[in-house]
Order: sequence, then C-alpha cells, then structure tokens
Amino acid sequence: MNNWTVVEVLRHARHDWMNKLQLIKGNLALNKIEHVERLMEEMVLDARQETRLSNLKLPKFAEILLTFNWEKHPFQIEYEIMDEYCSWPMDDEKISKWILAFFEAMENSVEPFGENHLSISIELNEKNVRFYFDFSGTIKDIHYINNWLSEQKALLKEILVKEISAGKFIAEIIV
Repeated sequence: MNNWTVVEVLRHARHDWMNKLQLIKGNLALNKIEHVERLMEEMVLDARQETRLSNLKLPKFAEILLTFNWEKHPFQIEYEIMDEYCSWPMDDEKISKWILAFFEAMENSVEPFGENHLSISIELNEKNVRFYFDFSGTIKDIHYINNWLSEQKALLKEILVKEISAGKFIAEIIV
C-alpha cells in the first residue's frame, strides 16, 4: 500500500476526471449525445460507489480499492458495494491485509500484459462480508491461485470457487 500525499491523491484524481471530461468533449464534438449521457451516468455511478465505500468506515480498505488502478498492476479493478447501510464492526486491518494478499496472488497468477479485469462485488450483512470476484483476462497459473485459495480456507468462513480457467475466475468468499 502506497503512502500517498495529498498532492499525489489530487493529481491522480484530477487525471481521472480530466480523462473522463476529454471523452465527453470528444463525443460532444462528434455529436454522439447518447455516448455522452452514458459516460455521465457512469461517472455518477462511480461517484456513488466511492461514497458507499468511504461510508463503510474502513479507511485502509477503502484506500486500497480507491487507489489500486492508479498504480501499475497486471489487472484493473472495479468494485460495487451492494449495501452500505450495514453497521457491524469489521476489522479494517484484517480485511485490508487479506485483500492485498488476494491481489498479490492474482498478480502472480495472471498474464502481465493481457487485458485483465477484476470486478469485485461486496455484500455486507449483520454476520459477515461476502466478496464476489469475477475476473476476465488471462490466467497463466491456475494452480497458484487454487493453492493460495486452499491456504485461505483456515482464515475465512467460506470459499466457493464457481469457475476457474485460463480466461475466467469467479468466486464467492465470505470473511
């Protein structure tokens, strides 16, 4: 996890917003109003998810997800918080360490120069947090990720790998 300064955070956030504004400007110049509307809706949805993540009161975990795509990784992430209103105490340190270890396992498993994308859905309830991972891209070492997940069984409530192949990884993990 990087120790970001305020200036670095603002630089990255500004860069992201400028990229989105350039897409809007370009589509407006081409008179593609439907594309502009879609882009703006995506920006609103992204901002809502950032708010939901920030409201979980898990600052380290939120920082990891919010800044992950700012660094060089062999895959990009997107996330969705399914229910932001759950208020049971989660261990920010434990969940942060676990997600970083999971990301490292994925980095060691995927093709570094491929089009790799990991979608993370997070569902909270009164008893636990449930992660749904949906990876699309190229997995070069299925055995590595399988072995890592097997090692995690003692630390987690449940791991259900629904599909794992050279191009897909779908799992449900309950912490």
